[in-house]
Amino acid sequence: MNEVFVLELPLQVEKYQADILNKRYEQLRQLYNYVQGKLLRQYRYFEQMKEYQACKTIKEKRDFFKSHPFQVNESLGGDKSAFEISFNEFSIKGFIEKLVQKSVGANMTYADLGFTTNILDHLGASVWAAWDKKLYDFKAKRISFKKYGELDSFSSRRKVVGGKVYFSGMELHLDTMELAIKMNGKQGNNAKFITLKMQHNPKHAEYEMWALKGGVDSVKVVKVVRRLVRSQYKYYVQLTIEGEKPQKGRTLGMGNVGIDLGPTTVAVSGENVVSIDKLASKCDNIQEEITRLSRKIDRSRRANNPQNFNEDGTIKRGIKLVWNDSKRYKELRRELAELRRKQAAIRKQQHIDRANALLKEGDTFIVENNQISSWTTRAKETKVNEKTGKIQKKKRFGKSVANHAPSMFVSILENKVKSLGGEVVKVDTKNAASQYDFTDGSFTKHELKERNVTLSNGDTHQRDMLAAFNLQHLKYDEKDTKQYDTEAMTADYERFCQLEQEEIQRYKNKEKKDDKGTIGAEKYESKV
Repeated sequence: MNEVFVLELPLQVEKYQADILNKRYEQLRQLYNYVQGKLLRQYRYFEQMKEYQACKTIKEKRDFFKSHPFQVNESLGGDKSAFEISFNEFSIKGFIEKLVQKSVGANMTYADLGFTTNILDHLGASVWAAWDKKLYDFKAKRISFKKYGELDSFSSRRKVVGGKVYFSGMELHLDTMELAIKMNGKQGNNAKFITLKMQHNPKHAEYEMWALKGGVDSVKVVKVVRRLVRSQYKYYVQLTIEGEKPQKGRTLGMGNVGIDLGPTTVAVSGENVVSIDKLASKCDNIQEEITRLSRKIDRSRRANNPQNFNEDGTIKRGIKLVWNDSKRYKELRRELAELRRKQAAIRKQQHIDRANALLKEGDTFIVENNQISSWTTRAKETKVNEKTGKIQKKKRFGKSVANHAPSMFVSILENKVKSLGGEVVKVDTKNAASQYDFTDGSFTKHELKERNVTLSNGDTHQRDMLAAFNLQHLKYDEKDTKQYDTEAMTADYERFCQLEQEEIQRYKNKEKKDDKGTIGAEKYESKV
């Protein structure tokens, strides 16, 4: 399989063109919900069958749906037809592609508006992704319909006919940097298009030109995406390109680098670096503002709709509710959407910057394969505090993981390292990197609140940085777990202590604007 990458370019869109695109997104959203409604009715029928209720494994479910195709009646081109489909990707996509002949308004079909089977294939992939999760992920509870404005993309896949590359429903012109989107079902000179100009980013012009050097023949998929930015839609084209991904002059270092990941921090130990940093530190203030604004929105909605709430403050169920949203409420919702967009963009950019800074430290990065979703799970056992007699909170790290996204950081780092020929090794947590004491080869469990670890030689180190040091020297090629290179650790220990002290001093000199969630340097002082 050839290597592919995605290049995103902004589009210059006029007001009338934006209106046309927004109408297209809305039509696709309505079609998406229409198909989901039909499938959901059939699924609810299957749910009542004892044969389906007896299915306990994924294989049994797949066999059930394979042996139970069902018919869907649809009126296409004025004639009623029955289509036999089943709950699998190929069948659902095939059904949705036939809906290109479905009526939209008076004497119009989706095909007459410029939609093609290729474009509806992308919609079918979204429909199946929802059902794939619902049917085979036991954590999924329901199928959700898309609200107004929630469907924000459509695409066309490359086709080659007679040696010529084209995209059904679109025309891509890289010589003039233009994208033409078809607006009717006509061919040849009768076809109508809106032409959008693709814009280069001056800072990345060289990178973009290198990515497009293969021309239209190297482009596999063209996707048109919109995003809500400061209460206005911005439009982008995403080109999935086949070939070697262009580089930006970055190179990997040499040697192993241990990475200890936490809900909010990442500790690193390499030949020339020992550090601990907070992930996405700039998102903390934004999250506080989001929390404040969310409460404000909730108060506004309750004040304008008291008839929809019970006396205990819960929303009434079992009846159709009518919501009266004030102008102020809608403004607050837009503010909240903008804050969340900024938070996501800043979080991702900080992860990218942090990953770029680590590339020079080594070519093999060793990180524990933590099931990060388990960090967010509430405790099942109810415990009572012996001192206060109160029930302890069952909350864990759900909000911290959501705000700082440690899993995203690992994914970004892995993609960058692999593209440069390096390796990210995910090792089993059974290696107990945070428990290992290389000075005597022992393993000692520590409570979560213990942030300092004292080795058998009397030296005290910050727990996360010591765990990263242990991971750096883990023999990950061994079949057995808990195999560490103690000789190399002894040789590198003095260097580790020196770099750790420098890291502690960096925190001492750093002016802390907010103590909440920060890493106190005084906690990491060592006796070395």
